[in-house]
Amino acid sequence: MRTFICLVFLGSVFAAPSMAQTSCVAPDQPTSIDGATVTLDQLRAAISGAKQFIASSDAYQACLGKEIDDQKAAATRDKPFDKAIATRNLALADTNQKAKESVGASVNTAIAAYKKAHPAQ
Repeated sequence: MRTFICLVFLGSVFAAPSMAQTSCVAPDQPTSIDGATVTLDQLRAAISGAKQFIASSDAYQACLGKEIDDQKAAATRDKPFDKAIATRNLALADTNQKAKESVGASVNTAIAAYKKAHPAQ
C-alpha cells in the first residue's frame, strides 16, 4: 500500500508539469556581433542567423496560437477551455516578439557599424 501511494504521488508530480507546458519549441536567439570588428563573411553569417531566427520565431508564434485555437476547439462543457493556456502562450509569444525586435535592431546596428568602419573606396 505504501509503495502504491508513493507511485501515485510520483506520477502526479511528473504529470502535472507536462500538462502545463507548451509543445512549441522557441528558437535560440543568435549572439550579437560588433559590426566594427567583424569580417564581411561574419556579418553575412550574422544577417543570415537573424533572418533564420525571425523566420523560426514566426513559426513558433504560429504554433503557440494554434495551441490556443486547438484547446478552444477541444473544450467541452465537462472540460472547459483553460484560460491559463492562452495567458501562458500569449506571454511566450510576447517575449519572443521582443527578442525578434532585439535581434533585428542588433543586426541593423552591426551593419551600420560595419559600413562606418569599412567605408566604400
